[in-house]
Amino acid sequence: MAMVNPSYYRSGPSVRSPVQHQEHLFHLYAFELPNSNEHTIVQSNPLLLLPNHFGSTNVIDWDVRDAPDTNAPVVARLQGVGIASRKSTESWYTSFILVFTDQRFMGSTLSLQGPIGPMTVGDEGDWAVVGGAGEFVYAQGICSCKRIQAIAGGIINELRIRVVCLAFQSRQDPVKVGPWGGSGGAPYDISNADLPERLESLTVYANDDFVQTIAFSYIDQAGRRHNVGPWGGDAGKTKHPTIDFGPLETVKEIYGATGNFKGINVVTTLTIVTNVGKTYGPYGKQAAGNIPFHIAAPSNHSIVGFDGRVGEVLDQITAYVGQDY
Repeated sequence: MAMVNPSYYRSGPSVRSPVQHQEHLFHLYAFELPNSNEHTIVQSNPLLLLPNHFGSTNVIDWDVRDAPDTNAPVVARLQGVGIASRKSTESWYTSFILVFTDQRFMGSTLSLQGPIGPMTVGDEGDWAVVGGAGEFVYAQGICSCKRIQAIAGGIINELRIRVVCLAFQSRQDPVKVGPWGGSGGAPYDISNADLPERLESLTVYANDDFVQTIAFSYIDQAGRRHNVGPWGGDAGKTKHPTIDFGPLETVKEIYGATGNFKGINVVTTLTIVTNVGKTYGPYGKQAAGNIPFHIAAPSNHSIVGFDGRVGEVLDQITAYVGQDY
């Protein structure tokens, strides 16, 4: 079910580049209450007469709401430390994790750091967004903080956050294209638990009239290598040299044909074309009366594996077509 964005958030446009990014914008309010959600763990030594609490350290767990109202929903928590780090004026170095608690972004975080001034309405500054987790992995950006309103025992801080995060492309399962050939022989396929992502090698056994057997290796979606086959008959095999595809080489097209063998329809020829302009084959033979077929992967896709039916020869072939990553 699609999630409805809350009122305090809006999505910016995707930035198209070799790596996809997504912009996120937040408008939030952090409630700083020193006597309830902020605690001093290191007190500046009064004997040294250091100005502006210099050296004091506070641990912080502020409520973050979607409006400047104590009755507004708490949607996140601002947790971290503040260290009085300037003697000339009051200024605290802060290192925060903004932990989201509402349903839309539950468990996702943003990492922020930078200075904050005294508890004075109107004081403002910027914090750097230096990372994130969950939906905001690899976040980078800026958080503008302004003290806008004094309340009993503390102050409300207005936070305007603008970040850009990596938007990981969702992994899609490959789809089957085909089949071509007849219904003879027995079915062969790869496991649904090990679906292919990249074809690494292909070996074809063929004589002058038909394709006898295929074998191939592939990398699955978990990065594991699998060796498949040989699929096909054993009699009189003619093995062609194994095709080992280069690191950036992918199979984009297959040309083939089907025809008669002992009264059944089988695969008679295969030709492999890759994205680097190489052509392998033809294997087998395109004879008069055979029916040609053509498999072409769409843009940003390639042929990553096969299934089929085999008996004495390759009766049928289907291609797995998957998205390039």
